[in-house]
Amino acid sequence: MDIHSLKENARHGTVSFPLALYEWSGSADWKVSLHWHDEMEFIYFKDGAFTAWFNAKEFVIHAPAIACIHAGELHSLLLTPGCVESAVVFNLNILSFEHYDAIQAKLIRPLMDGRLRLPLLISPAVPVFSHIRNCYEKIEQKIKEMNTCDGENEIIKNAAYLQIKSILFEILAALYQDNCLVHVKDINNENEHQIENLKKVISYINENYASPIRLNDLALLVNLNAQYFCRYFKENIGKTVTEYINEIRIEKAAEALAETNAKIITIAQDAGFENTGYFIHRFKMEKGVTPSEYRKNSKSQNSVINQ
Repeated sequence: MDIHSLKENARHGTVSFPLALYEWSGSADWKVSLHWHDEMEFIYFKDGAFTAWFNAKEFVIHAPAIACIHAGELHSLLLTPGCVESAVVFNLNILSFEHYDAIQAKLIRPLMDGRLRLPLLISPAVPVFSHIRNCYEKIEQKIKEMNTCDGENEIIKNAAYLQIKSILFEILAALYQDNCLVHVKDINNENEHQIENLKKVISYINENYASPIRLNDLALLVNLNAQYFCRYFKENIGKTVTEYINEIRIEKAAEALAETNAKIITIAQDAGFENTGYFIHRFKMEKGVTPSEYRKNSKSQNSVINQ
């Protein structure tokens, strides 16, 4: 399951068990494109140095560390050779009580409606880091246990899921006790409005990358003139509009090269490039190899994995 599209429409887990584990450790660069989703996400940076973008701000993160991404928050990640990370994505509704009590009123409901948030980054400098990391690793283990269960092991799967919910409450309790939870009134409202505007633009680009995209159309989405919009986009995303659009198109083309046998000229056109020569040039700039070499390398890696 690909969790790297914007806005993500992929289901993480199932209706009965709405949570999923994703792991990555690779030998090549991998860019997780800017995206957002309706679920909560924990990202555990296990080894290496990472460049991440959370709500239009760039972070350089040295492992070990854990990021807490809330529903609707924009995020992106650059993975390089030697880096190891994993992510647990889950629906916050799994923590909700049917019976309304003090914890539901003070913590769970505010978390679910966005009035309360977990800290963005939990590093070893935070006193409860070791505890939170141990909890995360237990969740990883339990999700893997659930994934190996077949239809005859319903009791084992349900028990593992119940333990995961218990561990999530343990994480929440530890952060609450250590005064690490953040009230939304402490967050800049102007920044929230800015994030919503960026979502409109990025979503439009991701939905229309295969067609010509006019700068004026993007600017109108956020009620700005084209000249100011260009500065606004560069300041918040860290690259020009053209650079970002080309990046998205290259990522879409890379997926097609790895997953299909379509001709390169067809892939270029489907990704929004009218000139195949320019596509090959841009692809090599982004990936370090030509489209043909990228496809060959992808097929070789898949062959090794499937053996």
